[in-house]
Amino acid sequence: MNRIDLTGAWEVCARDTYKTLPQQFHRVTNWLPARVPGTIHTDLMAQHIIADPFYRMNENAVQWIDSVQWLYRRTFEIDNTMLKERNIVLVAEGLDTYASIAINGVHIGGAENMFVPHRFNVKRHLKVGTNVIEILFDSPVERSKQLQKKYGTLDVALESHRVYVRKAQYSFSWDWGPKLTTSGIWRPIYLELFSGPLLRNPYIRTTELNKTSAIIEMSVEVEHLTKPLQLKTIIEGENFSDIILKKVTSSVARFKVKIPHPNIWWPNGYGGQPLYSATFLLLDGTTVVSETTATFGIRTIELIQEKDKEGKSFIFVVNGVKIFCKGADWIPSDNFIPRISDSTYERLLTMARDAHMNMIRVWGGGIYEQDIFYNICDRLGLLVWQDFMFACGEYPQTSWFLKSVSKEAEHVVKRLRNHPSLALWCGNNECEWLFCTEHPDKTPDDMSGAVIFRKILPEIVKKVDGSRPYWRSSPFGDGFPNDESNGNHHQWQVWSFWKDYPEYERNNARFVTEFGFQAPATMPTWCECTLPDDRHPQHEVIEHHNKQVEGQDRLFRFQSAHYVVGKNFDEFVYHGQLVQANALKTAVEHWRRRKFKTAGTLFWQLNDCWPVSSWSVIDSGLRPKAAYFYTKRFFNDILVSMKRHGDIVEVWGTNDRLTEIRATLTTLIISFDGQKHVEVTNVVYLKANSSAKIHTIRLRNEDWENKYHRYLLSQLSVDGMLISENRLFLAEPKHLHLPVPHFTHSIHQKNGTEYTVNLHTDVFAKDVYIRFHGRDAYFSDNFFDMDANCSRSVHCIFREPFQEAEKHLEIISLHSLPL
Repeated sequence: MNRIDLTGAWEVCARDTYKTLPQQFHRVTNWLPARVPGTIHTDLMAQHIIADPFYRMNENAVQWIDSVQWLYRRTFEIDNTMLKERNIVLVAEGLDTYASIAINGVHIGGAENMFVPHRFNVKRHLKVGTNVIEILFDSPVERSKQLQKKYGTLDVALESHRVYVRKAQYSFSWDWGPKLTTSGIWRPIYLELFSGPLLRNPYIRTTELNKTSAIIEMSVEVEHLTKPLQLKTIIEGENFSDIILKKVTSSVARFKVKIPHPNIWWPNGYGGQPLYSATFLLLDGTTVVSETTATFGIRTIELIQEKDKEGKSFIFVVNGVKIFCKGADWIPSDNFIPRISDSTYERLLTMARDAHMNMIRVWGGGIYEQDIFYNICDRLGLLVWQDFMFACGEYPQTSWFLKSVSKEAEHVVKRLRNHPSLALWCGNNECEWLFCTEHPDKTPDDMSGAVIFRKILPEIVKKVDGSRPYWRSSPFGDGFPNDESNGNHHQWQVWSFWKDYPEYERNNARFVTEFGFQAPATMPTWCECTLPDDRHPQHEVIEHHNKQVEGQDRLFRFQSAHYVVGKNFDEFVYHGQLVQANALKTAVEHWRRRKFKTAGTLFWQLNDCWPVSSWSVIDSGLRPKAAYFYTKRFFNDILVSMKRHGDIVEVWGTNDRLTEIRATLTTLIISFDGQKHVEVTNVVYLKANSSAKIHTIRLRNEDWENKYHRYLLSQLSVDGMLISENRLFLAEPKHLHLPVPHFTHSIHQKNGTEYTVNLHTDVFAKDVYIRFHGRDAYFSDNFFDMDANCSRSVHCIFREPFQEAEKHLEIISLHSLPL
């Protein structure tokens, strides 16, 4: 099969069908250069017709774009040889969203779903020489409003008309994202030229696995088969190679293969991630008439739900091993999806892996992610909880909508099912929960759209995949959809309903797929999207970059509960990030102490789509907030944590490793100047894959009398090496009488971009933050506590000369703020 690539340079112009085009933008009715894949917003930015919508409040000035029709066109060449092929198929992998396609002035088809590819046999419409393709995109806003008017308004959060269009729901605005409703050719577009049969949709799944062998079932679809042919399959992996020959007589070839001593795929932290490849060759004699490949991993996955004293468990079991899932929720990394680079996916997911995460949830209001996302998750051992793209509302149950959804689901499942990282299919995000909250007298099955999640999606998953579980919604379970005793849970009483983060310790959910606390973006990211005069936490530009109702108000409320509210914007950002970090720490340590009563914690959220104060731990500039560095510590495979009950402090050890750990536990009550008042050392045993209380200590009157000057320190060491430490304070940070630390430091350049910063402090220093002021750098650790007379080395990437590193280095702590 040959292919003619149609990406690259196109043209675009506006059609003001709905009479919504502002007068000052009428020049867009003339042809303008465009790029494919792309979006209309990025095309208009490239031509300087609109300013960057992420900058200041420019978002408000571009709201006309989504009410205009946009016509894209380009030319391409066809010769006589090409026209001799039996089939010439136009393949558009992603059209956003309502599209009408014409070739040489003849309408050849349409599109109404952003998430599925569209295929049209166009041979009879082509000619030798120059051909023209045109794609007209209707306004997604105007069209969906028309559908809502025709079929009725449903119970939907935010803009209710959005549920009538199969498009990324967050593009209509969300409580962390702007309203930038796009149109355009957002994935590759090309012509396929072929005359014979084709192989498509290979599938490999593990059906049996034991210590000595694995059985895998392999299948591949065969299109346009007119006579029996031979299928040659080559399977390759580390220390393994096999060739299977099968006669093909039908539209699907299916067979099983036994692999001795398989290399097993494991989630991050539990083993390696070896991958196999399968190449399928369709042979007519010795001639290869079609070829396709697939990469796969050998592993099994189950979701265990068993009754217990608290209700019912919710535990993922991979290769027979219970996995405590540690991770975060994922949203699209840009409102303009085609400009998300491969390096952005690589960086974000590598940062997740480096923070000891083993699961990422792809949230249901965005997109089914690009192939590179899943390929990286396979390689890094990040399990994927995959939502279908429905979020926060009822959905239509009209026949045309259900037909589109069925086609979408079958395509997505076939596209993603080979990835060993994909752990679960989930019907939607919060649809049933919100419906039952608004209608307490009704059940999830009473919701419009329930047939999608109760019947259509599970049947397609079972038929087309069958190797991993389906779950109806996030959250969902028996009874009320967000019950703590069973199923999965979203905890939003904390933060969104104004409850403070100590309340997390009252929550005993079985598996938590959303919880979180907002924090401002990092200062370099703010500097990229604002003017200096904007940088005040109550400036309208800063408030515009917090999309939650009363979101900025909450930042003040919770900062004032724990820290002195920042006197300037830089300090406000620093304190605000620490509030978020401690909130996530409180929640995760509580739920990890409950392992496996609670069996997973996925916080909201890993990343951002634009510069904003939000729940992310990595902002849109790919810069980590304080909470990211806390995450690296509270998700570590060995965790020591403390829980106070009055005068009693429990010390807990959590071990995610599959072997028992013999460790030395040292627990101290210590002053900020380094004076030790209590020191207890014990040998403890942390059982494999478990969590348990390993020590208790009673606080004395003198500890309470000096609560502003001392703290508890617990440290776990193995063979003299510190593997986990934690601190418990008896007063809020704003009340601690912290001394002013005197830091000594040195910087060593390892090579052109790698540096080591060595620190020493004479007294206790809280939340030490290292940065090169006004410069970008990436640190191995940050926002950490240092005990008195403690030294620490931090590695960093800094792409400037050594002299600049020395000149701009700043060392900040909670009581020494050169901000």
